[in-house]
Parts: sequence; C-alpha cells; structure tokens
Amino acid sequence: MSQNVGFIGLGIMGSPMALNLIKAGFKVTAYNRTPEKAAAVEKAGGRIAATPAAAANDADFVMSIVSDSAASEMVMTGKDGVLETVKPGSIIIDSATISPVVSRRLACHAAGKQASFLDAPVTGSKHGAEKGELTFMIGGERDALERAMPVLSVLGKKHIYCGPNGAGLSAKLAQNAIQATMVEVFAEGFVLAAKAGVHPETMFEIIQSSLARAALTDFKAPFIFKGDFTPYFPLKWMHKDLALAMDAAYAQGVPMPAAAAVKEVYAAARAQGKGELDYAAVITFLEGLAGVEVRTK
Repeated sequence: MSQNVGFIGLGIMGSPMALNLIKAGFKVTAYNRTPEKAAAVEKAGGRIAATPAAAANDADFVMSIVSDSAASEMVMTGKDGVLETVKPGSIIIDSATISPVVSRRLACHAAGKQASFLDAPVTGSKHGAEKGELTFMIGGERDALERAMPVLSVLGKKHIYCGPNGAGLSAKLAQNAIQATMVEVFAEGFVLAAKAGVHPETMFEIIQSSLARAALTDFKAPFIFKGDFTPYFPLKWMHKDLALAMDAAYAQGVPMPAAAAVKEVYAAARAQGKGELDYAAVITFLEGLAGVEVRTK
C-alpha cells in the first residue's frame, strides 16, 4: 500500500523532489506559499493543500524544504502549521538549511506530538534533486532514519548519519562554508589571471593539471566562462548559510577568519542585486572591482 507524504516547499529543490516521490508511487499532498509554483506537482498527480496543516493531515511522512529558519518555524509551529495535524508515529523530515538551534527546538515540539523529527539538509544542487541523487546529512534518532528510508532512498544516493538532532545541520553548514570559500577563491584567482592577460581556458588547463583541481570548480567553471548564472543554488541562500555558519562558530568558540571574509564578499554581491543568481555569480562582484571579465570568446 502506498504511503502518504505531506510535502512543504516547492522551490528549486522541493519541486523535483516532490515529483520524484510521485513517480515512485507515494501519495503526495503538497503546500507552497506561492500556489503557482505547485502546477507541475499537481499535473503529475499530486494534491495541492491550502495550508501546511492540510498537507500534513494523515501523512506518514512530512517533508519540508523552505527558505530559512523563520520559514521552517512558521510552517511547523505557526497558525495552520504541520504540528496542528501531524499524527503520532509519523516522521517529519526537514531538509531546509536552518539554524541547528531552531531545528532542535522543532524536534522537541514534534516529540510533544509523538512524532519523530529529522534534520536532513542536502547537497547536490538542482541537478541532484532532479535525478534523485542528493546526499543527505542527517541528525536525529537512528530508528527514525531507518523508518524514513523508503522516502529518502527515492530522493538521494547517499544518507550520512551525523548524530542527534542538529548534527546534520552542523555538518551542512561546515560543508557550505567550505564550498562557498572554494568558489570565491577560485574566482579571485581567475580574476587575477584575466587581469594579467591569461586566457581563462589556459588558466583552467593549469588548474586541472594541478593539485588545485576540484570537482566543484570543474562543474562551475564552464558556466562562469559563459556568463551563465542560472541558479542551481542561489547566491542569497549561500550567503544565508554562511551567516548561519558564523553564528554557529561564534556560539562554539570556533575561529573561521577566511569564511568570515568570504561571507562579506557574498554579502556585497547580494547587495548589488545578484542574490537570485547562482552563487558562482560572486565572481561578477570581483570582476567589477578589477575591471575585467573571466569569459571565453
């Protein structure tokens, strides 16, 4: 018998994830703050709910992937939120990248309703969501993770257990701090080379022949060289995640001087109106300062 999934959030990541669950035979009832973004899910056979509470009603699993901590709290504990209708024994899987502190608080609220709560942020970007090849970093009870695998196995190729509630998010923030810094430093190096007259393709060949080569920049470089910043992961969300990482670092007494500086570069790019572009568009801020573009002809 197919199981019911309430799905909250149909953005760049959420929509393909919900579609994959429908294709796998789950009965999906979805909610999105802007209803027009739900059209593809409805066309595929999903039901569209008017509120998070309606999406969660009678669901065996509730999955949420919304923008930030405030949005996660609102859809869970706000008026017409998930916790108004979630049934005992169900599993809530929150794949938003939010504050670990907020996530642990939501887990406590869920426990009060006799439901399990997993923080399960993802990496793999838009193409990973479309292909069902995401990597999940999971915090919560192991038993809840095992019971959630019918859903998670449809959406991802790897599911890494990190520890108790909040641990998955702590890992995700660390990963994004590394990833954001890699792209920003790649951008700095290529702007420097371009300003000196080194062609981007030449510089890329050098990088690919050295220990500086990385899968991330192998993937991003062709888009940068074409000036194509269609969002796989929007710059505004990377900036948000860097800010969350800095909050976590401060709370735990962990120095992160390089990541703190990189956060300010993303902040400046976002202030210039680049927030809806892919986070690789951070290079355009540096290009503007240097008066050069890193593009192939």
